[in-house]
Order: sequence, then C-alpha cells, then structure tokens
Amino acid sequence: MRDCHRPPEGPLMRLTKIVDYALWALVMLTLARTTVLVRQRDTSDFDTVDFSATFAIVVIASILVALVLHPRGRNTLMQLRESSALILLIFLIYGAASAMWSDFSTFVLFRAGEVLAVMGALFVLMEGYKNWQNAERAMLVVLMVATLMGVAQRVILAGISVEGLHTNIYTVTAGMGFLYALGESLRADPQRRRRLRRWAAAFAFFVVIGTSAGSNIAVAAGMLILLPFLSRSKLVIIPAALACMAVIVIMGTSEDVVSVTLLSGRSLEDVQTMTGRTNLWTAYWNAFLEKPILGHGFAIVARLGDQFGTVATTNAHNGFIDALAGLGVLGFLTMLIYSIKLVTEALRASRAQIAGGLGCLAAFVMMLVNNNSKSILGGSYDPVVVGVFAMLAFFHIFTLRAMQAQERDNRNAPPAVPEPAGGATAAHP
Repeated sequence: MRDCHRPPEGPLMRLTKIVDYALWALVMLTLARTTVLVRQRDTSDFDTVDFSATFAIVVIASILVALVLHPRGRNTLMQLRESSALILLIFLIYGAASAMWSDFSTFVLFRAGEVLAVMGALFVLMEGYKNWQNAERAMLVVLMVATLMGVAQRVILAGISVEGLHTNIYTVTAGMGFLYALGESLRADPQRRRRLRRWAAAFAFFVVIGTSAGSNIAVAAGMLILLPFLSRSKLVIIPAALACMAVIVIMGTSEDVVSVTLLSGRSLEDVQTMTGRTNLWTAYWNAFLEKPILGHGFAIVARLGDQFGTVATTNAHNGFIDALAGLGVLGFLTMLIYSIKLVTEALRASRAQIAGGLGCLAAFVMMLVNNNSKSILGGSYDPVVVGVFAMLAFFHIFTLRAMQAQERDNRNAPPAVPEPAGGATAAHP
C-alpha cells in the first residue's frame, strides 16, 4: 500500500527514474546484441554497416543521449576525479581521439564510444543506489546476468557439450563474481556470509563448465590474494589444492593432473604457446613497431591481423598488447598506470576493512591476470565489459569513497592522550 504521508515525486525525480529505466534497458540490449542476438560474419567485413551494426549504433547513441540528459550525469563525472576511474576515462577518450589518425576512423570512433557509453551508464546507475548493500546486490546480479547470457550464447552457437560451453567470455564475469563473493564472505556477518557463499557457489559452477585455462589461472591468482584470510576458514582447502598443483608443475611429476584440472584439458605445451596466442602477439608487436607512439587506432589491430602476418580476429587476446598496438606507448602507459592505481586502491580499501575491499581486490587481480589472455580492458566492447564496469562502478562509488572518508576522519581526529605511567586512565576535562 502506498504511504499517504510520502511527499509526491517532483518532475526531476520522475525524470531520473525514467532515464534510469531507459539506461538499464539499453545496457541489457547491448548485452543481448553480443550474446543471444550475436551474428556471425567474415572478419573482412568488420567495418560493414549492416542491420546489426545499425542497431548497435542506435543503442549506443541512445545511451549517450540518456547520459547527457540524466540529472546525475554531471555529478558522476565530477566524482571520477577522486579515483583511478578518471585515468580509465582518459584512456577511453584517447581511444576515441585515435580515430583522427586511424585508417578506419569511423570504426575506431564507434568502438571507443561503445565502451565509453557502457562505462558511463553503469557508473551513473550505480550512483543512484542509496546504500552499498543494494549496490552490491545490483552488481552481483549484473555479473550473473552477463554470465548467463554468455552461457546462452554458447548453447545457441554450439549446443550443450564440454566443447560447446568452452569459452573465455562468461568465465571472466563468473570468476570475478566468485572471488568477490568468497572474499567478502570471510569478513561478513552470518546473514551476509550465507548469502555471499550461495553467490560464490553459483559463480564457481560457471567457471568450471567454461573450461577456460586463462580464466582458471586468473582465478588461482585471485585465490592467492585470499589465502591469508582463508587460513582461518575451512575453505582453505581450495588454495591449498592450487598450491599442490603448483608444486606438481614445478617438479614436473604429473602433467596429466595439471592438464585435467587447472588447464582444463590443455597440455603444458599448449599453455606455453597460449594455444596459438603468441603468434598473434608477435604480429601485433610488428604492428606496434610501425606506429610506436600513437598506434593504429583503438581496438582495430586484431581486425587487421592478416596485414601483419597473422589471422584477423575479433579480439587481440591480450588487453595490454591491444592497448600497445592500438594506442602506442602513450595508450599502453595509461592503461598500465590505471591497472597499478586500481590494485593499490583496492589494497588500501581491503586493509582498512571497508565492505567490498577484499572481494574487489581479489576480483581485480583475477581480471588483470585474465587481461593477458583476453582483451578485457584495452580493447573493444564485449559482454564481459558490462560485468567489469558494474564492479568497477560499485568499487569506486561505494568502497573507495568509504575508505577515503575514513582516511579523512583519521587525519582530522584529535591526537590520542597518552596514558600516565602505571596504566591509570587519563582524565578528560
């Protein structure tokens, strides 16, 4: 029943709600377009504007218009100055500017605009939550929706089988969700801990069925972050098992065990060549040497692989190399600085025991490790980006700000009064 004493909503509040609903719908459309509605075509037609591309342009343009009209838009942008998110924004704006010197200016501008639009939408939407509990729930839901739609895409394209479900897409959002929920459950009250453990179990299931060696290794790296905290929990068996596998690798005594578990059936030789990725990266290095300062343009080099002695693909399979070849030394250094600053912020939040700090730290480490086998940050939009930006927005808006507020309070607090000798309590005036 509606509360008759609640004040009526003003025009600004109604506009905010309408634009919020529109933004959520548009973000879900971008997710659906690249998962359940994805179309397949020859890589040489990457810059052809067909119906699907036209639909994508309309959706992204609508998001940008909604961001301009949104009452929270300007405030959200100004708040980015207080965090490393500003560096990421600068990187993406630089990516859009690379259209000026790229041979495929329209394609590059759209690809950069697409990532910028999705980032802006999720930051503005997350800014609308009144407390971190609701924001955390929304973030986990977005990660799960991105994961489920990624699974649906694989089922549609390849059917239900081990080979059909193999991917390096939904395992990223599933891995981040798993590590966040598990990490936060170690510091949560009983009710929140039970809820987070259920989330962790659900995300872990999708990590396993995705059979991505790159994501498995990245999750293992994230688990190492949690190891000191898991030592006081029964869940210590998980990183302990990973440590045993690491010893096995070093000793070289049982390649089969490692292949079946951590590497999802791949041999150590496959991992050494990153299942052919090293050939791609060699070609992208040659592309970088051609234009080392400014690069060839945002998210374009993978599409031009055949021009650099390899095959054309839709993903450079390494976000840092993607940034290096696409945006040159300037873009690569910007991405590297952002990555270091992000991990540093998460580490500070974790040490301060701010809600979300430990979970985000483990998830960000996993994401950045996985960025070495798949372009997550540094390349074009794909379904993973929605989940990644949802967590980044939650971290920057709630966890990081809470940590910064705590640090300000600590700096402004009066110095402690020293206790007199003998342990007597000092009297206060």
